[in-house]
Amino acid sequence: MIKTKLLHLLLVTVLFISAALPAYATTAPSFPSCLNPQGELKAKYDTGTHGIVGDTAVYTGSDVVYKTSENDALQCFCAANGSGIQTNWWYAQNLTDEEIKSLTYAGWMLVYAGDPWGLSQGKYLAQNMTYSCLGGRGGGSSSGSSSSTSSSSSSSSSSSSGGVAGIGGGMGDILGLASTGNVSLMYVLVFAGIISLIAGILLEKKLTEKKG
Repeated sequence: MIKTKLLHLLLVTVLFISAALPAYATTAPSFPSCLNPQGELKAKYDTGTHGIVGDTAVYTGSDVVYKTSENDALQCFCAANGSGIQTNWWYAQNLTDEEIKSLTYAGWMLVYAGDPWGLSQGKYLAQNMTYSCLGGRGGGSSSGSSSSTSSSSSSSSSSSSGGVAGIGGGMGDILGLASTGNVSLMYVLVFAGIISLIAGILLEKKLTEKKG
């Protein structure tokens, strides 16, 4: 009888944990690499200061923006020392809240408004990646590569008609979707399940000893 109850308790714990874990059913679009960038060239800054989405630091170097689909974009930043940051801009306006929440667990950042960054209006998911840009040149060179984008502002941005226009540190309207709630719940459920399981085993052992 006790073993049956323990099995039921374990099953309920597993079900609760499964419900707390995010589902990763949504597949992200394929972005080109900044080492071999693809798409329509929207903006190119050979020099200037640039902001990276999700990062308060200000970066100096070149920055190139490509339009990879109707609303998605690839931006390739390259510092003078050859250190590059690639950012993928994925238009997320058509995704559900649950899909966006799941994708933030996978490392994407939610940007509530794309237009402050020179993109289409609406929500975006952004993903930063580091890469090495040869000869200190950013994306746009024939050998450059990366799949991430950065927001940028440069001395020539006022005369440019496209690109990701970051202001100051380049933070724009960036708000990360907090994922700590479900994670905390998962740990609590796991801990409670383990404690209940141990208590049940000890109780069964005690009852067995009494019978003996």
